[in-house]
Amino acid sequence: MPQIPAANDPKALRQAVLEHMHMGMTNQTILAEEGGPLLMESAEGIYITDVEGNRYIDGISGMGFRNVGHGREEIAKAIYDQLNSVSMNVYSGATPKTIQLAAKLAEIAPGDLSRTFFCQGGSEANESALKMAQAYHVRRGDAGRHKIISRYGSYHGSTYGTMWLGGHPGFPRTDYQPKPSNVVTVGQPLYYHDTYGSNSPEQNGERAAQEIEKTILFEGPESVSAVIGEPVSQPFGGVVPPANYWPMVREICDKYGVLLIFDEVITGFGRLGTWFGSDLVKVVPDIMAFAKGITSGYFPVGGAISTQKIADAFAGGPEKVWSHMYTYSAHPGGAAAAFANLEIIERENLVENARIRGEQLTDSLEEMKAKHPIIGDVRGVGLLQGIEFVKDRKTKEHFDPSLGVSKMVTDELRKRGVWIRSSLFILLIAPPFNITADEMDDFTTRIDEAFGAVERRLGIAA
Repeated sequence: MPQIPAANDPKALRQAVLEHMHMGMTNQTILAEEGGPLLMESAEGIYITDVEGNRYIDGISGMGFRNVGHGREEIAKAIYDQLNSVSMNVYSGATPKTIQLAAKLAEIAPGDLSRTFFCQGGSEANESALKMAQAYHVRRGDAGRHKIISRYGSYHGSTYGTMWLGGHPGFPRTDYQPKPSNVVTVGQPLYYHDTYGSNSPEQNGERAAQEIEKTILFEGPESVSAVIGEPVSQPFGGVVPPANYWPMVREICDKYGVLLIFDEVITGFGRLGTWFGSDLVKVVPDIMAFAKGITSGYFPVGGAISTQKIADAFAGGPEKVWSHMYTYSAHPGGAAAAFANLEIIERENLVENARIRGEQLTDSLEEMKAKHPIIGDVRGVGLLQGIEFVKDRKTKEHFDPSLGVSKMVTDELRKRGVWIRSSLFILLIAPPFNITADEMDDFTTRIDEAFGAVERRLGIAA
């Protein structure tokens, strides 16, 4: 007979996880070998403490979302107050706080992005953006535009539609065939692993953009709905494209009547040291998907915000209505969390702090690269950066997965009080925005020491 474990009994809790939970991207066998999951008891600022009193730096902001840090009672109170007043919308109803949030997004979003559809998370946000794009074309009499061009090395969600967009090395899709026939995948600029025969990052960006144009022409412009991508992609550790890339893609999309969708689920709301990745790359999309950072993960909220041009396609009689919704769309508790979160980001100037601390992080990673032979490349911007570790710097060959180097990195970080789970050959680094200069120095020192320990375990001299 199953028993509910006591909250202060780590052994029973871990056993209950193994017996009763499906944990994302792992299984009970692996969890048992690792000693079970991290059992969080409390969290404050950039730190998390487990039920056994071990304290860790949250080096990944939960999953790239705890932007304002842990323990923000102000956000929790805003959620409570809202739920205590109106806990959920009624059909075709809206709460004042949700309306205020939509107006706030129109105020801070890039360019003329001004009308938001709210949902619960990043996968749904991208799914909504794809549906909005296709419905837009249908309203304009272009019902044949149903193909989506995405990019290898990107990640856009885990729903059946979004999981096939791009290609994340840590998220295999072999269980979920067949691939949707309307999804077309191209490369993206990553000069460290250039596949275009380029002589510079700029040429790499130009040829990656040209691949999108060639693909549109090959598929037939009349069949292509949208191009989707992150301004700075996350799976390979914060891949920052050269400055010419996104402006070229924007021009190509406009040339063929294809919509441009930016996935800002991770890059939005300050992580790159700008309010949005769109601000960094100086390109405004037709539709922008967002989630994570809008509430710093205190409540599940996502959405897709469009330009007025897109919104106008759905204005008119019943035949014009965009046929799309979710039960918990525009949840008032989520809106309250988002509004409180955005107020904290503005009041504490956390976007600027993310920029400054990002520069500090970049300097430290460059020093590590010069010091550690297994670090092949460091990349990223703001507080979305990464380390790619390699067996051979010259050939850029990765370690054989059977060696378990990624697990070594994870283990050595954990021993030093840093919580980041390394994936394959990438260590993604994305701490909360409220990290201080001293905390960043401490954080990067621990990462440096962890890589030194891994090299010693591999018998590699620094």
